[in-house]
Amino acid sequence: MSLSLDEIRNVILLLSNPSWKGGGTVSGTVIRNITALSSQMAYSARFAGNTTVLSNRYAGTTSAIVSGLLYVPDYPLGDTCVYQTAPHIPRSAVRQTNLPPTNYHLIALAPWVNDHCASASLAAARMAPVRAFLFYFPGGGDTAPPPSDSPLWHIQGNANWMGQTGYPVFAVSGMVGEIMMQHLSLYSGNITQVPFGEDITDRFMTDPEDYVRIWTELELVVDAMNFSAWMYFLVVVGVLIAVVCSISLFMHLVQARRRAGLRRRVLAGEVNLEAMGIKHLTVPMEHIQKFPLFTYNYEPDISSPPMSPRSAKTTRSRTRTRSLDPTESATASRVARSATVSELGLGRPFTVSTAATDYQPNCEICLEAYENRVTIIRELPCGHIFHLECIDEFLHAVSSLCPICKASMLPQGYCPKVTNSMVRRERAIRRLRGRIDTQDSDEGSKTGQSKPGQEPDA
Repeated sequence: MSLSLDEIRNVILLLSNPSWKGGGTVSGTVIRNITALSSQMAYSARFAGNTTVLSNRYAGTTSAIVSGLLYVPDYPLGDTCVYQTAPHIPRSAVRQTNLPPTNYHLIALAPWVNDHCASASLAAARMAPVRAFLFYFPGGGDTAPPPSDSPLWHIQGNANWMGQTGYPVFAVSGMVGEIMMQHLSLYSGNITQVPFGEDITDRFMTDPEDYVRIWTELELVVDAMNFSAWMYFLVVVGVLIAVVCSISLFMHLVQARRRAGLRRRVLAGEVNLEAMGIKHLTVPMEHIQKFPLFTYNYEPDISSPPMSPRSAKTTRSRTRTRSLDPTESATASRVARSATVSELGLGRPFTVSTAATDYQPNCEICLEAYENRVTIIRELPCGHIFHLECIDEFLHAVSSLCPICKASMLPQGYCPKVTNSMVRRERAIRRLRGRIDTQDSDEGSKTGQSKPGQEPDA
């Protein structure tokens, strides 16, 4: 937060001296604002412009005004600054010992003679309840002080001190500083020693030991983005972050539940991810090698059609009546593929095909015919057979589905890592299939209701 000094206002306050009220009392209560009651008997001044902000450390206040009793910080006894600043600080200037012994807020005023004396002034101010500090260059006239980044404001070669003060520090023009120091020297004694002291005593019935001191008010201009605006901004940002985090957490939980549901259906064999085009999968070689191997054996027999090794294991004595006509072979293969895809396609991926697999004279991958009692074949759980090299490479590198019936050859209970994109694609396909099934059922019902040659009822 940045701020600037808009105006300096000085007035005279009359404060009671606690010493004449009893030894154990410390009152220091403000009796009168002399300037406000009688401008003819009191000093007042206003200074505006030609100021520089050296430190914007803002002393907490509920308004844009920082106020306190004006005084000059004391230098340590024997310090060279006592002699170096003597030409610029009158001997009668108000020090902290000249103020009421109560904890009033203070505004410090000091000439900037050199960096050592400025550092000593700041150190002395840290021991008092200072709310702001005013520096000025003696003999600087009415010109504006140098900017805050000027080397003239450095202490020990740097400007680190500007960020270490607990209150704002300003620089005023040399003329304003000298006028304020001169007036400060006039109001340091008791009421009998200040200007118009007798008049003040006669009018307000004061005690001779009461205090009359200068009260300084600094009117600050704070940026539009003040504390309240920052709080409002932070609250809005916090609410937005909370909403975003809540929505993100809710979506994460929903997506996690959907992933778990899809994984459960895959493990139960209800969803074939690769057949639905959701995930490309291959079969581990160690699982492929568990599928049985056979030597292709086919001898034409007019009493029975040719059999696959699976059929041969169950009925070894069956006779074959199916011929080896190539046209019939291709037709049988197409029928088997269409039947098995319709039964397994997007449904239960681990179900063994129920389509006819007895007559398989060719490898459907390389399209080469098997040689009787020579070709080594591998039989899949669905009952289809292929060349050993063809099916091993196909399942391990191309697809986990049977090339003919599209049944899954993955191990039972296997499921890949389910991602959110897989869930979205599966849900989209499921909704699309539901709409298609609904349309088919509607068309079927309409066809059944309107028969040819029959007019609808009037």
